[in-house]
Amino acid sequence: MKRITLFGMPFIAAPDHGEVLNEICTWPLPPCSGEELPLVSTPNVDQVVKLHRPSNHALFERIRHARFILPDGQPIVAVSNLTKTRKLPARLAGSDLFPPLWERVCKRGAPVFMVLGSDAIATRLHHELPAMRHLVPPFYSVEDSSAEQRLIDQIHAELIAHPVDLVFLGLGFPKQERLALALIDRFRAEGRSLPLFLLLGASFEFHAGLKKRAPKIYQRLGLEFMHRFLSEPRRMFRRYFVDDLAFLPLAIKEVLSR
Repeated sequence: MKRITLFGMPFIAAPDHGEVLNEICTWPLPPCSGEELPLVSTPNVDQVVKLHRPSNHALFERIRHARFILPDGQPIVAVSNLTKTRKLPARLAGSDLFPPLWERVCKRGAPVFMVLGSDAIATRLHHELPAMRHLVPPFYSVEDSSAEQRLIDQIHAELIAHPVDLVFLGLGFPKQERLALALIDRFRAEGRSLPLFLLLGASFEFHAGLKKRAPKIYQRLGLEFMHRFLSEPRRMFRRYFVDDLAFLPLAIKEVLSR
């Protein structure tokens, strides 16, 4: 698949999810080479901003080696259009990837493992795929290393006892990224074959109907963030109108550098 580097990450440049779906559904593929990691990452504007913070430098250096990096945010595509020579054909949102992928997984009936944010999501997905195994961890802060380690140990034990090809993580950034990287490191150290880790955030909540996605017109205009802000103003205000303003200088730098 063609890839275009923006913000230091090789985004997949494709008109739709077709090729990505085909590769995911034929996993396991030949082992990842070099620094490449068996990850599906879908950075949006908020994640691009956070990954470029000095405190997340080590995380950024690893995530950018994910096998699949999809441009989830429409502003990322807009910046690519301004560079003229590195245009991304389309936004490839994780929330648009999951439904057709899940449909294929359910038809196949093969077991998968999922780390989810609530029992309500698990109930809906388990009804659609009885072979699905899952874990809903208690809430913990990113700073709580002992809680994170316990969760890593739980997931590792589950995957050893019940091997799967696909592991879906839906705990949001950076929890899901840290879990996936720790598990990849442990599996490699043990010489085990690696599943594909899909970092899809809130995609499962949208699919389960627990959260409503923005109308298509919002998505096409790159205003999906406004719909989410209006739905959860207290939680989203700081993210969109304070923290994510740092995307503007990153975008300007990206355009001028080319």
